Amino acid sequence: MLNAAYETRYLEAAFDALPRYLSADALYWPLNIEPPQRDMPPYPQLTPGNVLLSLRRLQALGQDAAWQQQLDALCASWGAHWRQKATQEVHARLRQWRFYLQEDDRAPYYHYKVRERVILALLEEDLGELPSAAAQTLAQLDEAVRHAFVPAAFIWEAPLQRVFPRPTYWFLYGSLQR
Repeated sequence: MLNAAYETRYLEAAFDALPRYLSADALYWPLNIEPPQRDMPPYPQLTPGNVLLSLRRLQALGQDAAWQQQLDALCASWGAHWRQKATQEVHARLRQWRFYLQEDDRAPYYHYKVRERVILALLEEDLGELPSAAAQTLAQLDEAVRHAFVPAAFIWEAPLQRVFPRPTYWFLYGSLQR
């Protein structure tokens, strides 16, 4: 479900909460907002990765410029806190991705669970690089995925393909063997 109003409402709440969030200890911050329509999924909690994913989704719709400027301005003031939270999230997402990949019946859930891997890629891009231990763990997990991966067409909504190119986001172009 790619929807500009949905992403915009998330980012409005996120940017309103970011100064408090960045100065707090919690990695996951509830936003307590309702989607614009009843049939839409609940919003994820505030994290740097969720903000980056929402920005990327709006980029696919050509509506990210003002939000990206806001993030750049925020990072000019809160950059160290943002990087600290992003690094903390890298470790949390790595654990979640690893746990998922260790499940016996993981293939049916790949379409949804690959979101963890996408957020890891977005965080890596945002940080410039992952901490060395995290990068090593991610490389090992990617190798395990490649062994069970069946290349195919892009698995998310078609407009997102433009902002998630195959060379970087290869894991969005296929699924896991059953």
